Amino acid sequence: MNKTRNYLALAAVVASMSLLAACSKGDDAPPEPADAPAPATPPATTPAPAPMVPGETAPSSDQSMSDTIKESAETAKEKAGEAADAMGDKASELADKAGEAANSARESVAEGAAKADSAIQDSVGNDTKAE
Repeated sequence: MNKTRNYLALAAVVASMSLLAACSKGDDAPPEPADAPAPATPPATTPAPAPMVPGETAPSSDQSMSDTIKESAETAKEKAGEAADAMGDKASELADKAGEAANSARESVAEGAAKADSAIQDSVGNDTKAE
């Protein structure tokens, strides 16, 4: 369950980052200098869209935008899944290596304790006098 929660959290982060990146693409134009001359002609205004009549389909530009958003979301989900799988694999590798390191440390401590015990027993055995 914990892995699933991590995968979902990672997918949410990747999806939100890709959405932010997609939204910020329009703002990438450099700002105009303050002393730049004003444009000679005002920009043309676009007419307001006609109200939708019940039963009528949305214009194709809206449909293509919707399709583009869906494709972007699907791509982001796929990339998030791939990233989550890669992170899960690396986490498993790290967990295995950490387990091996802990086992090695445990064995080293056990060997050191056995050697110390043997040295203590030898020194105690040599210092005592037989009566």
